[in-house]
Amino acid sequence: MRSLFALLSVVVTQVSSNISCNSSPSNPSNSSTAGIPSPWCIPKNYDRKKPPFLFLTEGALHQMNIHYTFSIREVSEVVDNEQTLKIPMYFTVSWTEERLDIDQNSPVWSTSVSGPANQSTEDAETLNLLWKPNLEIYGLQEFKKQRILGEMAGLRISRSKEVTFDIKVTIEISCLMDFSDYPFDDHTCSFQVGSYFYDKNSVTCSSTFQSPKRSSKRASTERALQHTTEFSDLSRSKRTVRLASGQYAACGFQIYLKRKHQPMIYQIYIPCCLFVMVSWISFIIDPKVIPGRMSLLVILFLVIINIFNNVRSQAPLSASSRLNAIDQFIMSCIFMIFSAIAEYAIILSIYTLELDKRDYQINHEKPAISDRVKMILKNPRKLDLMSIITFSISFFLYLFDYWVITNHDNDYES
Repeated sequence: MRSLFALLSVVVTQVSSNISCNSSPSNPSNSSTAGIPSPWCIPKNYDRKKPPFLFLTEGALHQMNIHYTFSIREVSEVVDNEQTLKIPMYFTVSWTEERLDIDQNSPVWSTSVSGPANQSTEDAETLNLLWKPNLEIYGLQEFKKQRILGEMAGLRISRSKEVTFDIKVTIEISCLMDFSDYPFDDHTCSFQVGSYFYDKNSVTCSSTFQSPKRSSKRASTERALQHTTEFSDLSRSKRTVRLASGQYAACGFQIYLKRKHQPMIYQIYIPCCLFVMVSWISFIIDPKVIPGRMSLLVILFLVIINIFNNVRSQAPLSASSRLNAIDQFIMSCIFMIFSAIAEYAIILSIYTLELDKRDYQINHEKPAISDRVKMILKNPRKLDLMSIITFSISFFLYLFDYWVITNHDNDYES
């Protein structure tokens, strides 16, 4: 164990000595690679625990700006019940470190030996020798780094003293979702990152993001999800996070999720409509054929209840006490089939009590409501005729209201 600690100490000391300043930044002894002097170095009085903006510049303190670049690959997963989503991306953070010593005459800046022109590529572990901002991703659930032989990350120092750290990660964030309009629900999720400790008076931020859909020539890398995704810049109201400890600058982007409800139309809506329409066939069957008519209605009733239970088990939980859009539709279909059963129960009661065999005084010229009831009691098949007309018109009017008139996006807004 002691030998291991000694080895690690030697490695850190060696790395630190390679980029620490001795007499000048161009000292040949300060080389990060054999034969190539390091174009930059860390002063001996450098304190990596202190941020750059705490040091005087021309006799005054100044704000520090942190720039973020988000190269988004896709939204890989949306978990409704947990209200989270995963975003694989290349996460880049840049800031200016004025305390570094730069050799402006180094040939490294004009070549691509250690990275792009005017930049020097370093190992990601070099970041441990520098001051780095303490960041917070609001609503963060998991920050998963990608690794192969080592951590997929890199560090670049520019000629203008800009430090850029890039890492490939999969970030899982929480998102407040409302499923009252399921399956017509849509959600706007905000990805916000900012300083954890320093408020906007000390640290500001700026950001750019590359959406996987911005280029029409580029093939989409997104996988098939239950939602369509759109990316946009962070709204102005989201660029400041107000907490009890102060106001903090935040940067990032917004993700608009809209559920694909087309599969539900073929899997749920059309079958339920067909079950309701098939129940109307019972109005044509002779009421005295009890097994045939009753079995048809009971089977349809049990099947649609089973569909309702399956939908409820798979649908995300709604925050409100109301039924969501698809629950309302299935419940309406259940009520239509149950009403057909109730109508048949009335007809069976008429035959069982032999109300059709009694003599009634009926005014056929100007029938009142009581006369019309007596007509139905005398001939129960008229109730079937009235039911098939009433039920079909009512159901089609409900479908028109559900799909055309009702705005499911605003139906549950308070």
